[in-house]
Amino acid sequence: MKQFTQTNYKKILKLSKVAMIFFTSSNCHLCVKLKPILEKLQRQHKKIDFYVSDIDKEKKLTKLLVKEDGVPTGFIMKTGLIFKIKDPESPDDDTWYSEKYLQKLIKTLQ
Repeated sequence: MKQFTQTNYKKILKLSKVAMIFFTSSNCHLCVKLKPILEKLQRQHKKIDFYVSDIDKEKKLTKLLVKEDGVPTGFIMKTGLIFKIKDPESPDDDTWYSEKYLQKLIKTLQ
């Protein structure tokens, strides 16, 4: 999965392709279990770019976008605009964002 970093975020924002960006941490059990779901979605949806950003390495981006929210926190980027993915009404106990929830969201983007 591609990395969303302080170095490349401006370039990524200029892309016309829809992207999903997830801020995660290797110390977060939800994030660790979410990663295989994101990888599966990436294989299934080639028209969407998937990025992850490690909050421990990308502190400036985390402060700018995630602010005080916990992880995982997801965003959708489309035509240079970034929108926070709404937290599920019933978060998945293992991953926060369930595969079903993300699939439904992806359908609205197409």
